[in-house]
Amino acid sequence: MSKTATSHQSTPLKESGESQPRSNQSQRSAFLVMATNMGWQLAVVVLVPVIGGAQLDKALDTTYLIFIGLGVALLGSGAVMWRTMQLANRLPVPKLTAAQKRTIKKQYEKDDD
Repeated sequence: MSKTATSHQSTPLKESGESQPRSNQSQRSAFLVMATNMGWQLAVVVLVPVIGGAQLDKALDTTYLIFIGLGVALLGSGAVMWRTMQLANRLPVPKLTAAQKRTIKKQYEKDDD
């Protein structure tokens, strides 16, 4: 089967009974992987400098190293989010069929009422 033939196959949704392209499932899993990856990276980038600054403050009897750790954590978290957004922007955007567009439009109209 060719790549274009597989992208047009549909699988049923459990809740609504509608169908969605298989590519949406792989895009959801890619999103979950990126979100999980960003989550642990943020945890490391924030916790290590803050805890390190606090421990150094205790050991050296100072009060400013935790603030340096917070600054490093802020810069590091910005870098992690920037890199994740750059990766997310490289993902392909799915093309919707006319029927899917109509279904989405009906949902928006239904939500507006």
